[in-house]
Amino acid sequence: MKHHYLKRFAFTLAEVLITLAVIGVVAALTIPSLISKHNEKVAIAELNKMYTNFLSSNSVIRS
Repeated sequence: MKHHYLKRFAFTLAEVLITLAVIGVVAALTIPSLISKHNEKVAIAELNKMYTNFLSSNSVIRS
C-alpha cells in the first residue's frame, strides 16, 4: 500500500530559474525609477534648505 500523503513536491530547477529571471527583470525596470525619484526629492530638500538660509541671512542684513 502506497501512502500518497508522504510524497514530497518540489520546484524544478527550471521553475526556480524562471522565477529568479522574472524578479530580476522587474527589479531592473523599477529600481532606476525609484533612484530617480529619490534623487529628485533630495535635490528639492537641498534647494528648500538653501532658500531658507538665504531668507534668514537676508533678514539679518536688513535689520
